[in-house]
Amino acid sequence: MPAQRVRAALESGTDCVARIGLLWRGERGPAPAPTRGDTLLSPLRDTFAELDVVAQPVVFSDDAIEEVREELLQLDGVLVWVNPIQDGRDRTQLDALLREAAARGIWVSARPDTILRMGTKEVLFRTRQLGWGTDTYLYATLAEFRDGFPARLAADHVRVLKQHRGNGGQGVWKVELVDAATGANSPTETPPLDSRVRVQHADKRDARVHEMLLGEFMDSCARYFSNSGCVIDQAFQARLAEGMVRCYLVCDEVVGFCHQWPKGLLPSTTATTRAPAASAPHVMEPPASPAYQALKTKMENEWVPKMKRVLDLDTAALPVIWDADFLYGPRTATGNDTYVLCEINASAVWPYPEMANRRLAEAALAGTIASKASRR
Repeated sequence: MPAQRVRAALESGTDCVARIGLLWRGERGPAPAPTRGDTLLSPLRDTFAELDVVAQPVVFSDDAIEEVREELLQLDGVLVWVNPIQDGRDRTQLDALLREAAARGIWVSARPDTILRMGTKEVLFRTRQLGWGTDTYLYATLAEFRDGFPARLAADHVRVLKQHRGNGGQGVWKVELVDAATGANSPTETPPLDSRVRVQHADKRDARVHEMLLGEFMDSCARYFSNSGCVIDQAFQARLAEGMVRCYLVCDEVVGFCHQWPKGLLPSTTATTRAPAASAPHVMEPPASPAYQALKTKMENEWVPKMKRVLDLDTAALPVIWDADFLYGPRTATGNDTYVLCEINASAVWPYPEMANRRLAEAALAGTIASKASRR
């Protein structure tokens, strides 16, 4: 058990149990300005200090790969907070560096290969049968997208498309068939490419609603298929205005919740007339929060174990901090909530519940100790 390994390490009498890096993207230099990582991870560094662990900040930059490599190779483990896409940059160089570190016996969380299995939108398709899924399709090529999407849009009149890898709503679109409101297309009739659609981007920096031709919009999605990308096609969730529940986990244990109120894909009038709580700061809630006990039980006892089997992941491979975002699905006949997986975040989960720091630090230390032991 992780706690047993932690206790054994602490009882060994060493001055420093381990050196674990806390890595995020930022500007390097002799006197860099304080960054988000410095602020958000300060309580975690204090928790590591209580475990006699040296928590070493590692600021990643694509322009300083050799410097970052030298810092990583002095560590026993590293925790990573870097978005898939940020300011026009991706994780290509970082992931190569993390794979090299892992090959040398340095413990890494989250591993790049784990992120590819559970931290991309493809997980929505691969786990669609778990109980958290919905009507979901995957288009591996632009040709598949052209062949399959129009008919599915005709059947539902509104669908949600998500690019393979992204964050902050990037590459997530609500697509609504305009002609459906006038009865121009029957549910069984595939709309022609000159049908008009209403599209809305989930990225809050450009959430305007546009009308264009279906073929024109589909052509604009061609970029999502580059570099082995794909597009996920999901049913639109009618209860979107009620917000989203973010469920935080350390490995396979739920450590907190946060009810959030994203505005992406909502009409502007709806976004401004929601409940007062929608404009309040997001509040982290403990894992024992009564409102989410049904979700917690499903996650720990059913959905996460099934996810591990479907994705061929063992517990040790799970990130030590990750979250699953859930939209509200249709209520049951008895009025209970159901939940639909919106995405899994495993690349850069912050902020997260500060109450999870002890459990997070112990899990990271246990993984690092196990990795050190395997090198002997």
